[in-house]
Amino acid sequence: MKNVLIVGATGNLGPHIVKALVKNGHYVSALMRSTAMADISKTQPLNAQGVEILEGSFEDYDSLRSACRKKDVVISCAGADQILNQIHLAKAARDAGVAQFIPSEFGIDPYVAEKGSCDLFDAKAAVQEQIKETGIGFTPIYTNGFMEFWATGLGELGALSPPDSAKVFGDGNMSAYMTALSDIGQYTAAIVEDPKTINKEVLVATTCATQNEMISLWEDISGKTVEKEFVSADQLDEIIDASTAPDSMLTRIFTQLHRSVWIKGEANKERNGVLNAVSRYSHIQPLSLKAYLKNFIS
Repeated sequence: MKNVLIVGATGNLGPHIVKALVKNGHYVSALMRSTAMADISKTQPLNAQGVEILEGSFEDYDSLRSACRKKDVVISCAGADQILNQIHLAKAARDAGVAQFIPSEFGIDPYVAEKGSCDLFDAKAAVQEQIKETGIGFTPIYTNGFMEFWATGLGELGALSPPDSAKVFGDGNMSAYMTALSDIGQYTAAIVEDPKTINKEVLVATTCATQNEMISLWEDISGKTVEKEFVSADQLDEIIDASTAPDSMLTRIFTQLHRSVWIKGEANKERNGVLNAVSRYSHIQPLSLKAYLKNFIS
């Protein structure tokens, strides 16, 4: 059993990692801001699982170091707006004697993407280099796309359920890997339990599909016909180039991600030397794309 601290335990991914760690018998703590601690909808699910809640923030180094004391592993599920601040957490974990730090990668491997492909990837790569310099043992986990984000919109980000019409980027035949959030939780727990992952990078890539395949699968499952609106690489480039104002940053990032995944194919690449979690932890049976999409049929 390990003592694990999670930052971002109430976000999109964090609850799934908490659940998997608790299920596997680990002692889990969650670091939360005071404002979040006052929200019972966030704290009650953690309390119900026996998770210890600690107060702290990236802006308060002493609170970070205090939370990291006597922890074996620190996992960051920080959102995109806090990616750069993770270095404070990594330094606090190092100073507290933490053996393993898992940064908030949980996406496309930034090192398979060319520099400038996506601002988010560049930021993550920069943070990784800073974390390496601290000397702490760390383990980036790459999961490519979250199935809940990519498959729900049949390849387009932002949908809450499969749409009747979908934007298809390029010709729709570029393949991409994606993984369900619950599976990322299970694989992260397995990685925490595997001492050979310290100072190694790990890839979790469970399901591969093109946009056309996703759309066809959804049409078969739902009996609906999805209207396709094709968006070219040049159109994506134009949107990115025009999205420079602060209030258009979300549009810029989403468009960069669509280009990265469906035009550049950066969600189907694997670097030499990166551990493959799917083959390494074969006891985990990941959710299939078909099973995921069936959840929308009621």
